[in-house]
Amino acid sequence: MSCAPDALSAHRPAPGTVAVVAPHGDDGHLREYSRLGWNCVAVTLPDHEHPAHRDRAADVPGYPATVVHTATRRTVKELADRGVDLVVAGSGPGVEPADRLSHALGLPGNDPGTTFVRTNRAIQAAALGDAGMASAPSMYSTDVVDALRWTGMVRLPSYVVAAADSSVTARPAVCSTPDEVATAWRRARRAAEHQTGSGEVVVQQRVPGPQYLVQTISGPAPGGHLVSAIWAEIRTDAQVHDRSELLDRRGPLFHALSRYALRALPVLGIAHGAARLRVGWCDRRGPVLLSARAFAQPSPADDYSPSVSHIAAAARAATTDGPDDARASGAQAVMRVSLAAPADGCALDADLLRTLSTLPTLAHVVRCARPGSPLRKTLNRASSPGGLVLTGTARAVEEDYRLIRSVERAGLHEGRRR
Repeated sequence: MSCAPDALSAHRPAPGTVAVVAPHGDDGHLREYSRLGWNCVAVTLPDHEHPAHRDRAADVPGYPATVVHTATRRTVKELADRGVDLVVAGSGPGVEPADRLSHALGLPGNDPGTTFVRTNRAIQAAALGDAGMASAPSMYSTDVVDALRWTGMVRLPSYVVAAADSSVTARPAVCSTPDEVATAWRRARRAAEHQTGSGEVVVQQRVPGPQYLVQTISGPAPGGHLVSAIWAEIRTDAQVHDRSELLDRRGPLFHALSRYALRALPVLGIAHGAARLRVGWCDRRGPVLLSARAFAQPSPADDYSPSVSHIAAAARAATTDGPDDARASGAQAVMRVSLAAPADGCALDADLLRTLSTLPTLAHVVRCARPGSPLRKTLNRASSPGGLVLTGTARAVEEDYRLIRSVERAGLHEGRRR
């Protein structure tokens, strides 16, 4: 579903120059803008803003030019001297400086006065609630005492505890008791400080049920918003990633989620660029925003469906006539499947792994542990021993997904040999 398609067709002269703020090891923006004939400049963060977990040496892979952002006035002059026409965030830590630099250069961008709405889960929920839209009751603080006081006051059945900054990649924890909240709080705060330097943690009402990742593009003309793709994310009972499925944009669920997302974008202060909204589905309330990120991220499935690449769609919208070809791929099913080790000491069986390599719909192996190497029990996507991207007709993809799980049960994860 799209809104105001004419607003997305404002043509920008090409080639131009784009500044990507804090790429943090991702070359997706470089690749996609280069394909469109644009020059790319990486803007790296100063030491006091650089996430502790990132390797600075690997932050700008392949970028032909780099500007070290130490002060806004100095960086603005360097970017202006290079003829920069567009500034985009390459990661979560890049959102705030990208907003400030775009504003200072007089280029299209989001209001730096509302950046906090685009980065803080609890503030996002409050903003949508104030606008009369469904959201999850939330609070955030740097003190666990505040969190325990709030949970004691609202007395909800269960909660999600996570870093307040929506770009932090650490897995949120589902909690029911004060002790669980306190334990999860300490872990979330460590992750937040490690990745962003901030100790802010959010406690949010848990919204049970399916979750969806809604990829959006806004601009280049004011008021133009489009949903480029929506992924349905399915997790196990233990909240471990099972698979992600690209929704058919012709279906009613795609339209319902799109309507909600397009209403949410202006409330979040998103007028330009890419955003990704994580939305839950409540039987009584329908779509409910869980978090939003105001930047595009690469996906291992990007090269296997023209509607998947968020970065490519955003680049087309910003530099040419908009992502018109995304609508042509409705019949192509795309699924990313995560393998799961059931216990410590398991290992991938080489023969059964070869069986999976012959699946008719297998388009790409995201990564795969070496057969025979001992594994740890899978607790999240990062600890999965491998991922597979399947593409084809919906029926063929579903059949191959079921075969993958059947092969796992048959012994793909063999017991550790002694």
